Amino acid sequence: MPLKKQPSNANEIAIYDEALIYQRGEYWQMRMWLAKEKKYARFSLRTRNRDTAETKAKKYYHELMAQQLTGKTYFSMTAKQGVEEYIKQRTKDMEAGLIVKGRLTTIKTHLEHWLKFIGKDTKIKEMERTDCENYFHNRTKNKKKLPVSRIVQKKFDGIQVIFNEDVVE
Repeated sequence: MPLKKQPSNANEIAIYDEALIYQRGEYWQMRMWLAKEKKYARFSLRTRNRDTAETKAKKYYHELMAQQLTGKTYFSMTAKQGVEEYIKQRTKDMEAGLIVKGRLTTIKTHLEHWLKFIGKDTKIKEMERTDCENYFHNRTKNKKKLPVSRIVQKKFDGIQVIFNEDVVE
């Protein structure tokens, strides 16, 4: 895909007509439009030298393109987006007869509680394995009986592993 914005001065250089390097202050930066994600990937090339910047930019360009070709994303999805994708998949399972409608409803309810606990805007890429450790305590702190939260805790650990495999680090 060609550049959205063409180089406008001597401090902006097109890389393969799809990325752009530019000088910000003394250091060179790179910007590349990711059409699939509808965002710019922007980062510093950490150099003051123009030739070094071009070489690094070409390397990063190839890395980003390789990741896109393998279906991986540059930006992480949020916990809310991850839950939506998971529910879509479980809905397909229900339609195929692998789970019943009541089970899907239960999963949705558990995931709503989990989103309140973890935060719907939390980036999956930034989550640690230990982020859900206090979920069981949080769900049971005001209750006399122990609900199914221990099973749910294990389910969320599994969901996190599934999404960590699909996200580029």
